[in-house]
Amino acid sequence: MVLGSDIWQLLFAQSLGTHRVYPRKYLAAALETIVLAIIVTITLTRIWDPDQIWDHPAFITLGAFNFCFGWDFAGGNYIGLSINSFIVYFLWRYTILVNMRLKLTPNPNRIDRGIALWNYAHAVSGTVFLLIFLVGPISKYDSPTLPPWGSPKLPSWGLHTVCFFVFVIASWGSFMATYFETKYGSMAMHGSIRTIKWYHSYYAIALSIANSFMIVVYVIQGFNFDSKAHPLLPSGFPNTENCPPKHSLFSAGTEHCSYLSGWWVIVANWVWLITFVAAPAFIPPEPHMTESYHIIEDDEEPYAGIQMH
Repeated sequence: MVLGSDIWQLLFAQSLGTHRVYPRKYLAAALETIVLAIIVTITLTRIWDPDQIWDHPAFITLGAFNFCFGWDFAGGNYIGLSINSFIVYFLWRYTILVNMRLKLTPNPNRIDRGIALWNYAHAVSGTVFLLIFLVGPISKYDSPTLPPWGSPKLPSWGLHTVCFFVFVIASWGSFMATYFETKYGSMAMHGSIRTIKWYHSYYAIALSIANSFMIVVYVIQGFNFDSKAHPLLPSGFPNTENCPPKHSLFSAGTEHCSYLSGWWVIVANWVWLITFVAAPAFIPPEPHMTESYHIIEDDEEPYAGIQMH
């Protein structure tokens, strides 16, 4: 599977008449979108303005780079926001199709209903995720009035990180939902589909470990950073004289002001990205639905446009 193939197929390769629809392709496309956004923005930012990465305010806290450093400031954030906005469409389309399939399923069980509800939460998280392009990088608005909460101080990088991890956790949950739906949902119980293989199980474990490891490392670095020992400069950027950042995506400096060595962050970053990139290839197969589009005159009887085989 080529990265971006699901995106291309769903956006530009529609066919006329009745065609098959696989809801999980939309989930795969959403996961592909964030990976493509990371690759494009980190590459272009390194070419256009690499100091945005190496002088990032969070570099001293983490002890190493973060993939989001490529899209946190202009103009990487213009590109990152434009690409990631497609996530909202893919997730809501996926959620709507799964909900439709639930209604068409003869005897849905609790797992089917629970997964449908989780998908709505995931779709909402895709919208919340876009707030990372406003929360953190922007320190103040050029506005004649104060924000609604009455203070000129805007949300910090901490909330920026929360918005990102809400989406990461929700994406992990949706992937795991496809696994449990296929293995324990009503379709499996009725014998219509039994497609869970050993590699699906091992990948689910690997993705869970990669997600948990990255979140734990970032939480440790964020909560244990000694901000008093390393106060910000008048410019608002950290003083990195005692721990200069190493300009590398693959290694960390020997000196660090963060709680853990930057190597922990480097390993967490790459383990998560490599595992996340593989997610679309390990989404379990599903029974397809058929979808038809018709132009109906006002005097004609309407009929269903989506059916499941």
